[in-house]
Amino acid sequence: MEIFPAPEWEGLLETLKQQRGAAILIGATDSGKSTLAKYLVEKLVRENIRVSVVDADVGQSTLGLPGTISMRVFYNEKDIENFRFEKIFFVGSTNPAKKIPLMIEGSKMMVDFCRLKSEIIIVDTTGLIAGEIGRVLKIGKIKAIKPEHIIAVQRNDELENILSLIGGVSIHRIRASSLAKCRDRENRVYYRRKKFLDYFDTKEISEFFLNQNDVRFFYNNKLFNPRKEDFKKGSIIGLNHNDDTMGLGIVVEINDDSVIFESPIKSLKEINRVLFSDIEI
Repeated sequence: MEIFPAPEWEGLLETLKQQRGAAILIGATDSGKSTLAKYLVEKLVRENIRVSVVDADVGQSTLGLPGTISMRVFYNEKDIENFRFEKIFFVGSTNPAKKIPLMIEGSKMMVDFCRLKSEIIIVDTTGLIAGEIGRVLKIGKIKAIKPEHIIAVQRNDELENILSLIGGVSIHRIRASSLAKCRDRENRVYYRRKKFLDYFDTKEISEFFLNQNDVRFFYNNKLFNPRKEDFKKGSIIGLNHNDDTMGLGIVVEINDDSVIFESPIKSLKEINRVLFSDIEI
């Protein structure tokens, strides 16, 4: 995809090169945040600067999978060509409003990991900015991550209700690109489904069985006993080692506190938690 940078992007790039650190991108849906993130990554990598992306857009992730927060460290231009996650954190919903504490926790965990491996971290976020829920989510992430920069991509002044509450951080106001594409709900649903279908490629997946003697089952961050009537075939589950998501699975059958699922993971050796979600394909 060819990127047409706005005039102020170059100035932002120079500032990041000089000051480094973590930069959180905030903006409404379809404001061009992900395109700006890719532009910054490409330019920084070509200057031999090690940069990471944390993609916290659980609904329309470009780097990771729907319902996850993902990260990748970019070392060279070959990594840019393979724009795919290195590590994921399963949130279990494509609606950030339903999982605000997990959204904040997962974003912080990914940024902390990236700070050990890179000089600049670009954090892409969801388009949820309106009302009290939008403020709580964005301010919660900012307080948890403690970024050096906030990159506010806005068409008018729709982010000022959030920016007015932020202190001690460099704020860079960027006009939303007039070329940013608006996608309707049907296209968004199709995009998420295609992401999952690519991940659960039938040539790569195997069938597995787990029960409560093997692992602990969680739903909404609480221990529970899975029942057939609670989840349908096609439900997405997170396969974790403690807080680290090792991969995702797709439910085939649930019976008597056990689950049969398909996944591209190679082994269950490290899996000690199964996280159920409301996501279905």
